[in-house]
Amino acid sequence: MAVVAAGALAACGGGSGSGDSATISPAAAGGTSAAATTASPTAASGSQPGAPLKLDPAVALPADVKVVFDWTMPKDPAQNAALTAAANYLQSIDHAVVKQTAQDPPLFAHASGDALAYARDFVQRNVDGKQTLSGTDRFYRPVFGNGSSAKGGSKSPVEIRLCDNQSKIYSKDVVGGKVHVTGESDRSYVLFDILVVELPVAHPYWQAQGITVKEGSLQCKD
Repeated sequence: MAVVAAGALAACGGGSGSGDSATISPAAAGGTSAAATTASPTAASGSQPGAPLKLDPAVALPADVKVVFDWTMPKDPAQNAALTAAANYLQSIDHAVVKQTAQDPPLFAHASGDALAYARDFVQRNVDGKQTLSGTDRFYRPVFGNGSSAKGGSKSPVEIRLCDNQSKIYSKDVVGGKVHVTGESDRSYVLFDILVVELPVAHPYWQAQGITVKEGSLQCKD
């Protein structure tokens, strides 16, 4: 995650204003941590094809924090499972910020390797800054790519590129509860590129393993 400006610490794409991208390369499937193997998210294998997105209950958020995934779930089973995994990963980051711990179990359930390191670094910055979240974060326009070769015996990865409008998600002081409301700007639009992999385990299970984030992505404007 980029180093973020005061008052915008909780914005998931960072807040440096540079518009530069931060890239994390895909991780080997064999790098899954021990914590991930002990977690058991109920929605890890995907929502029903064509049905509304069904997230892992473990990433549920308080009433003043909402994450909107503004899309129709694909009917293709692999794409459906991959998109569900990406959504669980993104919301698990917000869940960890709200819980104020980079050791939050859902993070380890829905990510491994570099994607996990990326998420934990972002969460820790918010913990150190004593910042949590308030408002609504909106993800939309998912597009599937070709992915890249995975290691460690995992199946072919799925690359998902999607937009994020952060104009209505704000930092909130843990002490005192003050919400730092900021206006919409070019930095509000963030482009995520997430690599998810189906792990070689007995039951279908997908995790995020790689991620690229670019702030100021004006192609994400509605």
